[in-house]
Amino acid sequence: MHTENFRAALVVVIFSLVYGTLRFSSTLQAAHILDRRDRVDLATLHLHGEFVESNLGAARAADGPVTIHMIAEKYVFVPACVTVPAGVPIRLRITSADSAHGFKIAGSEVKTVPGSVTEIHLRFPAADKYEFYCDEFCGPGHHAMMGRIVAVSENQFQPQNSARGAACGQP
Repeated sequence: MHTENFRAALVVVIFSLVYGTLRFSSTLQAAHILDRRDRVDLATLHLHGEFVESNLGAARAADGPVTIHMIAEKYVFVPACVTVPAGVPIRLRITSADSAHGFKIAGSEVKTVPGSVTEIHLRFPAADKYEFYCDEFCGPGHHAMMGRIVAVSENQFQPQNSARGAACGQP
């Protein structure tokens, strides 16, 4: 009887180790960690560099592309809502301040881990609200971790207000 219980426990432990290794590896691969050179210093994340508070949200470069800078941290996305122009290529650059986070939006899977930057290219075809929820368990507040990207018409897009605009439900 003890031998059977031991064998069953051993099978469960081996299965758990294999599953955990595969899950961790797939998270790293989805976050492009295995082949990325973009790194951030968590100690200075909000203080300088591309993820300083004044850089967060959507911004349009002089040559036209729109880039969203975002931070995932327990239990929020910062900013929680971003406005972008519909139909335009969007480059999302996101990092994590504390643990693995992930979500699905516009047909893309986004994963990020602390210390690295994940870059995903998106396009929102029509003006609409696109909500997303963290799908990597990050603690007791995980169930409420959500964000929103609001696609508006090109003439309504105002980059300087992209993280605080009326389209996000704020004055």
